[in-house]
Amino acid sequence: MTRSEVVLVGGVASASAATFAAAFLAWLFGALSPAVGTVSLLLGAGAGVLAIRGTRSDSVPRQPWTLWEVLALTAFALVSVRQFGWLVFERDGALLTLLPYNYGDLPLHWTYIQHLASGAPFWPENPILTQDRLRYPLGVDLLSAVFVQLGLSLPVVLPVMGLAGAALAGLALRCWGGAFAVAGFLFAGGLAGLPSLVSLRLADVQAAIAWKNLLLALFVPQRGFLLALPAGLVLLASWRARLLVEPAPTAESAPASREAAATARSLGLRGLPPWVEGLLWGALPLVHLHTFSFVSLVWAAWTIASRRWRAGLPSLAVAVLPATWAVWQVTDGFHAAALVGWAPGWMIGAEGPFVFLVRNFGLWLPLAAAAFVVAARARRHADLLVLVPAFALFALLFLVRLAPWAWDNTKLMLWCYVAMLPALESLILAQLRPAVRVVALALLFGSGLQSVLWACVGRLPRLELLDRAEYAAVCRALAGVPTTRVATAQTFNHPVALCGRPIVAGYPGHLWSHGLESATVEARLERLLRGEPGWQDEARALGASHVFWGAREASVFPGSARPWREQGPPAASGDWGALYQVKPGPPDP
Repeated sequence: MTRSEVVLVGGVASASAATFAAAFLAWLFGALSPAVGTVSLLLGAGAGVLAIRGTRSDSVPRQPWTLWEVLALTAFALVSVRQFGWLVFERDGALLTLLPYNYGDLPLHWTYIQHLASGAPFWPENPILTQDRLRYPLGVDLLSAVFVQLGLSLPVVLPVMGLAGAALAGLALRCWGGAFAVAGFLFAGGLAGLPSLVSLRLADVQAAIAWKNLLLALFVPQRGFLLALPAGLVLLASWRARLLVEPAPTAESAPASREAAATARSLGLRGLPPWVEGLLWGALPLVHLHTFSFVSLVWAAWTIASRRWRAGLPSLAVAVLPATWAVWQVTDGFHAAALVGWAPGWMIGAEGPFVFLVRNFGLWLPLAAAAFVVAARARRHADLLVLVPAFALFALLFLVRLAPWAWDNTKLMLWCYVAMLPALESLILAQLRPAVRVVALALLFGSGLQSVLWACVGRLPRLELLDRAEYAAVCRALAGVPTTRVATAQTFNHPVALCGRPIVAGYPGHLWSHGLESATVEARLERLLRGEPGWQDEARALGASHVFWGAREASVFPGSARPWREQGPPAASGDWGALYQVKPGPPDP
């Protein structure tokens, strides 16, 4: 293997094994601990080494990087350094983030990581909703918590893991579809940003459209993609080489067809060892359920259509038990399936189907349709087996929703788009005259380029995640006070939650978008913080051991009687406010 293939295969295998080991051992021993984290990292490193040694590459000619691949990966690297290097940075005593898409998501991931690193009982309860089990693919946050628990600073861990995930993703995109796949992901977008690009005025055009730039709106803020995207692409590339084309030719065999030769370049391999495929596949539910669902659907379609059961079943045999356990845990016994519902139209609304599709997807959908027609006429079976499942699933996502927030469908639409990119290039774009191809590429990538430039060099708003002094003071105060749940105002970046302590109810937007039934809890929390009669009964019902009172609470509940002050001095206090213990009141009549 080449050096890039060593990094890719070893990296995804190591990260997947360490993530699964950390989850399973923490569940087995009751909590994440330094010993569990250390063993998990060692197991991950061992799996990475074995995956590299077990990968066959001797029978496939080396594929040197093309100039276009070097240019595309350089652009991908520069954008990644800008976005992840400034994922968390300090200015004037505050920690800020660069990208607006991180503003709401990053504090939630921060909360999860700190909660897991604090040694929370495993499988953990939800730190932002009382009496609720955490139903979330926590894999990347759990791996981050391992490093935090071993002594690394979270503001350091977040960007470093982001850059590592971006490196693996860039290499995986190159292996899946060369320079076009890298550029297609980096500059994804429709037509909405073209006027801004032509006029040389950078603006946030994505706020007005549903199909946003994939790197900015999904890969950077949705931290599960840091591992899910490279792992999913490695699986697809390996299965493509194993299930869709004939084995790569030897010197004694007839020359390979153009289609087989192009496909065999995936990873420079004829497919990874089944145990490596099973490892990546089995760990995916802990990292990203949407990715797991997509690759599982594709595996089924390719295995059934190719009838290569002996080639496809070994990886399933390895993956089925860990994947089943992981899905059961992150969905709380498949409870999350209740979020799926019928919702025709996706986010078209009153805009009109034609205008919506043109503004959001631009030239991509017509090119994908043309690629399907060409593949069908030429009987390009390998391309059809990629295009048909991706097209069918993409269309289905305009009829059903996967979460209360319809936009969450893009987490699966991303895979439909990325899967089609190699076929679009080989069947359509590569056949065009150079001048026409340049125009087509400009229409495909222009809007996404505008969005990337705006996010990297444009004038972005100041996005303050937390006040560093307040955060440090609250964490120090909490360190000496045992708590179960703390009653706080419902803000997206409350310092109690950021310190890793469970709160009664977090930001309503997070609760709703995750499909959590929180209306009763939120109503009781409001009565508690207003200090209404029976507030102690509400505290007992909510499992709240303490009430936090600071500037946020005073702003949201200015008329509160604050009866907890009458129970004695606070458990802790400072410039940030006060923390009061809820002492037992009279029993319910």
